[in-house]
Amino acid sequence: MKKLIFSLFVISLAFLVPKHSTAQQKALFVNDNGVFADNTDTVLTALTAAGIDYDVFSTRDSLRSPTFAEMRLYQFVIWYCSTDGVGNYLWNGNDTDNNELITILQSGGRLWLMGTDLLYDRYGGAPLSFVQGDFVFDILGISEYNAQSYGDDGGLGVPELDPIALPGNNLPLDTLRWTFPTAWWVDGCTPAQKAVSVYNMGPATYPLQGLSSAVWNYHNYFEGEKELTFLFDPALIDTYQNRVSLFKWAYYTLFLPPPPGIGELPLTKETMIIGKSLATDKIECKVPASVSSNFSILISDLNGKQMYSRSSESHDFFSIDISSFSPGMYVLTISDSRMRYYQKFVVGR
Repeated sequence: MKKLIFSLFVISLAFLVPKHSTAQQKALFVNDNGVFADNTDTVLTALTAAGIDYDVFSTRDSLRSPTFAEMRLYQFVIWYCSTDGVGNYLWNGNDTDNNELITILQSGGRLWLMGTDLLYDRYGGAPLSFVQGDFVFDILGISEYNAQSYGDDGGLGVPELDPIALPGNNLPLDTLRWTFPTAWWVDGCTPAQKAVSVYNMGPATYPLQGLSSAVWNYHNYFEGEKELTFLFDPALIDTYQNRVSLFKWAYYTLFLPPPPGIGELPLTKETMIIGKSLATDKIECKVPASVSSNFSILISDLNGKQMYSRSSESHDFFSIDISSFSPGMYVLTISDSRMRYYQKFVVGR
């Protein structure tokens, strides 16, 4: 087992750098794909269509990973390794921890990691367990590397990935299928206790069913560093629109900063929007039972811009016309003199 070692320089540097709240609203796309260039183009096209602004850094052209100074200029890092990765600069090209990336994440950075064979490139075949002190455990939120599709399922490949509901978030996700009948070398893992699975291998009849192939770490949505790991290559998702939809979900749900002050709101299990939180022309809402008769309703976008407001509703149910809203994520807030409740929803067309 290779342990995660932080040098004194790295630790001290982490306390000196500013948080990413002042960084530009753009991602750094790190192209660590040394196999199929067309896959990179497929992913970049879908990211652009999803409304994600990015600059590209090619490790394979530069023969190095981006430096701390280069990464810290961006809101978050998208690191793409595609399929059958060998010599990934995610691991410095020599199977060691990338301390500059660790420093970014320890200082409030965010990472969206994509590709098959990420773990195989560094550690070889499954199974393998990770503990505190390992990069994969601490940063990616993975406690066990259990298996790979095709290699450990009798040569089948995984037919689909099934969505898992994230705590406190009911935004819809679709089942993922592939441009091929099955996907090979997709990793199946077990999330650490502090992390959650976003997609599990499926269907129920598949031998590796239930293992996670997408892990969300540090899943407090409004605080701290955030890491999303796709242990598959999204370039292999069956349709362009499904790739775009997945990227929109991840970007608007997990990586955009929340509206100002939203982190101060109390957490609540109340569901205010009736039905799925993907809206087109209107949303149907119910008032939490504990809210007093005098309350206010507010909808804001993720930049904090107020899109709708109303006060002193006296009934339990109401609808809101959102036909003029642009596609994207919004936050519904209901508040009285004692409490504020919020729920995110996405407007799609």
